[in-house]
Amino acid sequence: MSAKKIFESFLKQVPNILTLYRIAAAVAIMFLPAYETAFYIVYGLAGVSDFFDGIIARALKLNGRFGATADTVADVLLTLTGTHVVISNMDPVNYGILAIVVVMFASRAFGAVAALIRFKKFAMLHTVANKVGLIAFFLIPFFYALCDSVGGAEIMIYTITAFCILGAIEEVLIELLIPSFDDNVLSLVTVIKRRREKAASEASGTAAPETVPSETGTTEEAGK
Repeated sequence: MSAKKIFESFLKQVPNILTLYRIAAAVAIMFLPAYETAFYIVYGLAGVSDFFDGIIARALKLNGRFGATADTVADVLLTLTGTHVVISNMDPVNYGILAIVVVMFASRAFGAVAALIRFKKFAMLHTVANKVGLIAFFLIPFFYALCDSVGGAEIMIYTITAFCILGAIEEVLIELLIPSFDDNVLSLVTVIKRRREKAASEASGTAAPETVPSETGTTEEAGK
């Protein structure tokens, strides 16, 4: 095997390697002192790895079942451990925040299970609301101490978590409306617009080209 093929083969495994790092980081964070340098390094690198994981996977047009499932598991684990760090270090524990966080995880889990049942794929949609909400939720440990010093930590957590719940609800609604799994649907508005365009074209007697997920996770016109 040539050096070029070996490099290409390795490059295709980079997204999975980064995903496995996030899973390992999620476990390591449980044993690191909260809000210390080591914690921020491991936690921060996990977030950066998630960013590059997606870029590399899209650039190489990788959309394997293992990668999608492992990526979802890694995201859930990292979010869980980050949440554990914040809540376990509250003195006293705020049960209101604990309750809304549990609701958020339950709604996220419901969306993932709905996708598994309907599309046989354990993955989450990459909607704008999901991306913004999960990034904000990931950043909570970085800004918790600063917000807590001015009495705004609870407001920050409530706001971000509520936004994540709305994103999860939108995800479930999208999964009920789309004919096949498409993890690049931007929002519920996108789905409604597609349905209206299809209905209008059918009413006018011209069939609109159906969009189906391609192997890269994007949509392509059927029949091309």
